[in-house]
Amino acid sequence: MLHGEGPGNAELIESYQQAVQEYRQALSGQPWGNLVVLHGESLLTHDAVQLMNISIGRSKASGMVAAAVVLADANYPGLVEQLWRQIYQGAEMPHAFFADQQSAHLWLLEQIKNASSVVTGNGG
Repeated sequence: MLHGEGPGNAELIESYQQAVQEYRQALSGQPWGNLVVLHGESLLTHDAVQLMNISIGRSKASGMVAAAVVLADANYPGLVEQLWRQIYQGAEMPHAFFADQQSAHLWLLEQIKNASSVVTGNGG
């Protein structure tokens, strides 16, 4: 689970990249998902958006199959959702937005299960 609070700039995203590299490597080779909880002004500068797209691409390459985003207490939920929707669409990452973590978690588990079925050939 990732908690984000902004606004964010390129330096923040670079720091995030370093922090998640170990987790990506540990999860690599199997489907996994990211539950993102956004707080406050979770907006990014243009440079940070570009770096986030690269980051999501790296996560996708290591097996990430979906992102479930919770707009916990975003100051501008419509604007925050629009920005993150564009980021995930640009990275061709399946995603959905939720009001609570439980719903997000259940959706994410379903996405991982579906991806696992495809990988193992047990899809319905």
